[in-house]
Amino acid sequence: MKGAGIHHIGITSGHFAETVRLYQEGLGFSVQHIWGHGKKVYMMQTGDGTCVEVFEGDSAPAGDHSTHGNGEWMHLALRTQDIEKSYAQALRAGAKAKLPPTYADILEAQPEPVYLYFAYVTGYDGEEIEFIQELDAPKNGQNSRQTGS
Repeated sequence: MKGAGIHHIGITSGHFAETVRLYQEGLGFSVQHIWGHGKKVYMMQTGDGTCVEVFEGDSAPAGDHSTHGNGEWMHLALRTQDIEKSYAQALRAGAKAKLPPTYADILEAQPEPVYLYFAYVTGYDGEEIEFIQELDAPKNGQNSRQTGS
């Protein structure tokens, strides 16, 4: 599909108001459109033309949201130039820490190794949000993982 790209992804939230606030204050998204009959739907702009559509769901019970079934998205990955700032901002807005800023050298990647800096938080409905930055070279330091031979 020439010129194709992701327009939006959708998520149903049992913690709708908290999720919208987290996405605005913690991730920097803005509300582009609001609609819905009975239950609300917010189309939220991520800043680069891609959107996240948040559907108001039924109130969610507390519990473990750590597993994903077939056909469910695993996580939303957001490019950032400042992993620490993005991670801290999301935590201040109510996200839960999952993985602090970490470096990874994926040596088995083809056609050449990939060097990443990333972190994960979890939203109010258990959705995983990753902040990611591809690096030009390996980073020696704390919180580093190596994969491959």
